[in-house]
Amino acid sequence: MYSYQKSISGLVTGLALTLTACGGDPMGVNSGDELTDTEIQAVFNAFGNAVGDLDASAHVVAPQDGIQMADININRTVSVTAPCNVGGEISLNGSVDGTVDDETFASDIEMGLDVEFDACGIESEQNTLSVDGEIQFDAHFVISEGGFSTDGTQVGGFSFTTNDGRSGSCAIDIDFSASYAEGTSAQSSVSGTVCGRSASQFEAYTGT
Repeated sequence: MYSYQKSISGLVTGLALTLTACGGDPMGVNSGDELTDTEIQAVFNAFGNAVGDLDASAHVVAPQDGIQMADININRTVSVTAPCNVGGEISLNGSVDGTVDDETFASDIEMGLDVEFDACGIESEQNTLSVDGEIQFDAHFVISEGGFSTDGTQVGGFSFTTNDGRSGSCAIDIDFSASYAEGTSAQSSVSGTVCGRSASQFEAYTGT
């Protein structure tokens, strides 16, 4: 059975992994040299590994046994930074708002985050990428005693240079959703484009 007694920090981590496919150029344009699919996937993976260390970004603790409380209201500012694996960093700034039931952990959460890549060094195959940029994403997720659902959007882009002399920029325009109902398999969908290619071909964590 799916466990609903999660901290909000875990939900933030999962959702951030879902939404942040690459880094972000505020202009969000495709120009210059191209990245390979493997290099784009490496940027997905780099963000996922970094966000996995951000567990304290919006932590909410369940009350002790016997203590009864009303719904926990969440109104948090998120400001966290994680290192990339070959220098540079990724930062997340924004807000998490909503409610969490103190007994069942049923949740209704809205999230708005700005993700910035600052000279983020990423290894892919025989190459190293340096990524700069910015992404804005908005997301909504609901957890009940019988399942969960989430959906949202991500818009932005990133610029890059590689150690083999390539440079350019990539636009990001993504819609995503994920859901789970008790007794069924988790479902997820990522649509839109990354670097002019279908976002659905890349492995992006969707919280399932």
